[in-house]
Amino acid sequence: MKWMFSRAVAAVIALFLSIASTATAGAQPLRHPATPERLNAAFTSLKAAPNNRTAQHRYLKAFPRTYKKFQSYFGPGGELADGNECDYIFALSALQSHHVAEVGTLLVQLSKDAEYQGNAPSCLHNVMANYGSHFTKSFAVYLHQLSPQERAQLINFLADVESAHYPEYKAIIQNLKGLKESDLAKEFQQAERSRQSRR
Repeated sequence: MKWMFSRAVAAVIALFLSIASTATAGAQPLRHPATPERLNAAFTSLKAAPNNRTAQHRYLKAFPRTYKKFQSYFGPGGELADGNECDYIFALSALQSHHVAEVGTLLVQLSKDAEYQGNAPSCLHNVMANYGSHFTKSFAVYLHQLSPQERAQLINFLADVESAHYPEYKAIIQNLKGLKESDLAKEFQQAERSRQSRR
């Protein structure tokens, strides 16, 4: 009798622990890793309902967070490098006015390691410059959060085009001056001069 009682208690305890761990696991949100398939599905949803906040958030969550991952999606041989890769990147510009902080942080994280080579980085360059010229105050905050080397890399990435055909770059400099961010404005001007002297 004693043996059956202890087995019954053990079974009840095991059942209780099993239910508790299942309930706890079910209560925690699952973290799905970003994948090209998830981004493609989120992009399709965003195109179908561009003003839907849930679709916008899902898209931003699915977008790659590092330049290495960005290249694996959109660079040569990337899973989404199908000639329409810029559509995915330009969608960030459409979202920036409603998601200033999230888009700005994402763009700065991608651009701090970027190099101006290929189609996808060219599109990233355009979107980053557009963001920087329209949301310069937020852009300056994010630039200050970078190490000096990362900031220099990002600024050089933005300066790596013909400045005469690049009004956003000049707007960034003017806006930084207007915000009394003269040190940052000087960094942008120096990068522009360095690029012109290399031609």
